[in-house]
Amino acid sequence: MTPGRATDQDKAGRRVIIVGGGFSAVAAAAQLLARGAAHVTLIERGAAFGPGLAYGPAAGAHLLNTPAARMSAIEGDGEHFVRWLARHGAGEGYVRRALYGAYLRDTLRDAARARWLRPSRLECVRGAAIACRREGDHWLVTLASGRAYAAQAVILALGHPAPAPPAPFEAHDLIGAWDTRAQARLRKGDVLLAGSGLTMMDVAVALAARRRGGMIYALSRRGRTPQAHLSPPGPPAAAAAEPPLELSAALHQFRARAGQDWRPALDALRPHAPELWARLGPERQGRFLRHLRPWWDSHRHRAPPETAAQFAALLAEGRVRILSGEITSAIRERGVWRLQHRQRGSRVRHRLETVGVINCAGADLALARSQDALVRQLLDEGLARAPANGLGFDVDPENRLRDKAGAAQPNLFVLGPLAAGVFWETTAAPELRARAAAIARALD
Repeated sequence: MTPGRATDQDKAGRRVIIVGGGFSAVAAAAQLLARGAAHVTLIERGAAFGPGLAYGPAAGAHLLNTPAARMSAIEGDGEHFVRWLARHGAGEGYVRRALYGAYLRDTLRDAARARWLRPSRLECVRGAAIACRREGDHWLVTLASGRAYAAQAVILALGHPAPAPPAPFEAHDLIGAWDTRAQARLRKGDVLLAGSGLTMMDVAVALAARRRGGMIYALSRRGRTPQAHLSPPGPPAAAAAEPPLELSAALHQFRARAGQDWRPALDALRPHAPELWARLGPERQGRFLRHLRPWWDSHRHRAPPETAAQFAALLAEGRVRILSGEITSAIRERGVWRLQHRQRGSRVRHRLETVGVINCAGADLALARSQDALVRQLLDEGLARAPANGLGFDVDPENRLRDKAGAAQPNLFVLGPLAAGVFWETTAAPELRARAAAIARALD
């Protein structure tokens, strides 16, 4: 037996807890079960295992913002989702998010029903995890119900944190981007969407389809909206053999493509994003986040062609208006928001009155502000810390959570957006499934 490697009997008895029930959790569970390395317990606070918030019922008819050919949940099988679509009589391209949620449910079910797993080694537990502590050679995950689960390893696949309410809305409960019931209850009038990214575009298109009148305002600091994907989708970009030495060199190469399609060049940088991000160091990462992130986000996270065309039509019709700058004051009286808006670069304030404000801002990765019980427990007890740039959790190159002293904790992993401060690219299917596979290999 190779020193340090588990025997088959050891592996069959090893238990892994995955906290989360969305894409990252499914990708990790499928890898672990396929390798026969664990009894897997998924703990999810939501109603379903697989879709998560992004691909559940609230996603409705919204489209994936990535072609189906790039959305396999299984590392090493890039056609997995495409074959699923073919079996279900669905086309490729940019399919509905709810359809992708069904695919994730099936992927999890199939992983649990694999013929060599008798009985199934997958257990799905509905509940909110509020604590994760070391107990001897095990980790103990405690739920809000008081029930606790022990395992040799834990994977925190918590998904996207909730967006923070933009100033000056901190004292108010805004309508969520996926709260379609609250949006449907809005009376006639103008609506403000706080944020100008992909979520805003989806919400704006859906709102315009069911509201006959009123302006839809979309506000962000710079007012930048996502670019569109190629139509039809181009082939996957070939990664450069060697990454640029600096992000500035990468930007120079990118700008040198003036007059050409920039999208393949940007996609070719993706495999090198974690290395380029690490080379920046904390100070320059901070400058990037303050000054360049809106441009990166609008070019990197692109809209499906159909959604982009619908949104462009709403702009041309005057039904949607993009605002840059900030809301300087917000008062809600008798169901109406009375707002003061200051345009970016101006001192002049303009009055807006809306019947609703919908929070379409991105995930708040500044965990120091988090109210999530599990996140707070890990930080408060020194089991976790943030990286120097303040985004998410600090992890080592093997995805293990670092404690307050910077030590990587054995068999406690982070998978998904909460590792963005270290790896930067941690939200797309190709990166997530690769990291899920790496964690599964580490647990062999």
